[in-house]
Amino acid sequence: MMKKTSKLAALLLLPLAAMNVAVAANFPVGTHLIKGTLKDWQNKVLTSSAAVTIQAVATNGTVIASTKVADPSADGYNFLLQIPLSTTATDSTAAVGDTLNCVLVQDSGLSFAATPLAVGDANAVSNVFLAFVNMKGYSKDGQGTVSVPVEYVDTIAAWMEAYEIEGDYDPFADYDGDGASNYAEYCAGTNPFDETDKLAITAYSTPQSATHAISFEYVGGHVYGVATTRSLTNPQWATQPVKKSATDAEHEQVMPSADEEDVGIATIYVVPAEGATSQFFKVEAK
Repeated sequence: MMKKTSKLAALLLLPLAAMNVAVAANFPVGTHLIKGTLKDWQNKVLTSSAAVTIQAVATNGTVIASTKVADPSADGYNFLLQIPLSTTATDSTAAVGDTLNCVLVQDSGLSFAATPLAVGDANAVSNVFLAFVNMKGYSKDGQGTVSVPVEYVDTIAAWMEAYEIEGDYDPFADYDGDGASNYAEYCAGTNPFDETDKLAITAYSTPQSATHAISFEYVGGHVYGVATTRSLTNPQWATQPVKKSATDAEHEQVMPSADEEDVGIATIYVVPAEGATSQFFKVEAK
């Protein structure tokens, strides 16, 4: 009797031992947090009104984690992804050291790939910065196809409705005849249906530091830069590094104010081109 009981006990223990071995091979190890900032194509931090979802997607296409864009916190972050971790990646978890695809999804259903996300240690936090470029192809006979943000279409459609104008949203056109295309005015924040409202240099001087001081009227939330050429006979415009002050470090472009309601005069500084006897400038909105 004793031997039979021992054999039965042994038989019962074997499956349990095997099961314990299987569980030990892959078990949860915690969560890795990815704290990030999602910005738009103008380098502005998006708010919850953007209606965008950030997804962390495994290489097999499974969504591991997702979150909506929120209003930015005091430190500028507007989303937090919680990545569940296990010792070995599964259909619902990642493993430390994995790289997940990042997908940005609009409520309209459109999706865009973003910078891949690196999975760090459990109970640790990674900081990431992502750019959301919402683009739309625009075709025109004889001028090929260009990509413009969907926001441009929405903006000019609102202008045309306000002015009771029908027609194309043509980004190449200059509906107010002021020399700036509809799309250039959209980038500058000016009215494409008002010839008196356009981006222009308002003042120029050469301070003692020998930098060119260029003043222009800006609209908050828009990014500006400077292009230069040495001749207007056959102009070869090239982007010029700019400074926020005469003693500042050089930047590719500047945003005078992030407040979209802010309008005013800004001055940026440009170092003269080496050996140039003459130099011409134009301010551009990016």
